[in-house]
Amino acid sequence: MENTWRLNIRTGWIVGLALAVILIGATVGLVVAAVVTPVSIRVFLLGLGACITLGLAIRVLTQLWGLINANYELDRNALVIHWGPIEHQIPMGSIRDVISGAKLENVRIRPSLRWPGYVVAFGKATAPEGDSEPDETESADLDPILFYASAPLRHQVILRTDGITYAISPEDTEAFLVALRERLEMGPTQEVEEHSTHPAFLDWEIWRDRWSLAMLGCSVGLLILMVGVLCWRFPYLSAEIPFKFAPDGSILLTGGRAHIFYFALVGTAFTLTNGGLGLLFYRRQRPLSHFLWSGLLAVLGGLWAAVVSILLRQ
Repeated sequence: MENTWRLNIRTGWIVGLALAVILIGATVGLVVAAVVTPVSIRVFLLGLGACITLGLAIRVLTQLWGLINANYELDRNALVIHWGPIEHQIPMGSIRDVISGAKLENVRIRPSLRWPGYVVAFGKATAPEGDSEPDETESADLDPILFYASAPLRHQVILRTDGITYAISPEDTEAFLVALRERLEMGPTQEVEEHSTHPAFLDWEIWRDRWSLAMLGCSVGLLILMVGVLCWRFPYLSAEIPFKFAPDGSILLTGGRAHIFYFALVGTAFTLTNGGLGLLFYRRQRPLSHFLWSGLLAVLGGLWAAVVSILLRQ
């Protein structure tokens, strides 16, 4: 009996690759437009757009890699969903119902990056209670549903367990259902646990540390906002601007207006240094990481005070 079942990835691959090419092309176009445009708020928005499209392109390519390396492995003990670095093992003894996706009602899928031929998402729905009675009126809430499919809902196979429901789409659905029922009837040869594996970085403790995430998020946000404000005000600055003042308000140091971006450069250097060192020491020296990140916030606050002081004198 066949143990490995492939998916039809043609549509998902073509659409995803086209989407990645469009995003990469948009990134290049935005970067070129930013380079040839005089410094202004428009340059900032173009650069920000380029960062967003590049990030989306990387995300699409990562998901395409998962799609290419997707399959379902079936034996008497478990069904294993392989999707790139993600793996879900479903014990055969835990499967309570096998339902056609066409029978699901009130399907609600959480927002996620998906496209025709690529359906990886969380969702919920209602379905008939038991698949052996087509005219059964009772229904069951399926929440959550994990979708790992490359076909529309009507071509998906829904596997309900006690805790989680899985939606899959083997290319040869009829043959897969026959093989699945045969293995369910034969029963398992050994007990296996239901478990999932995923990239290790998703288990890092920092994702559950709201205080650390808040400090890092505020630091990056302050830096991006500073760059935006500097780009916005740059066309209105004098050719020479004061950078240092005496206690009585007299000017001690002046420089070309382009030098005002040194504040953003210093902020970027501190963000990369303190942020990176904080992440490096986080697991073993969390107080040191918090000290570095709080110091980063203090530095950015000081830079912001200097920038505001200079801009208000223009």
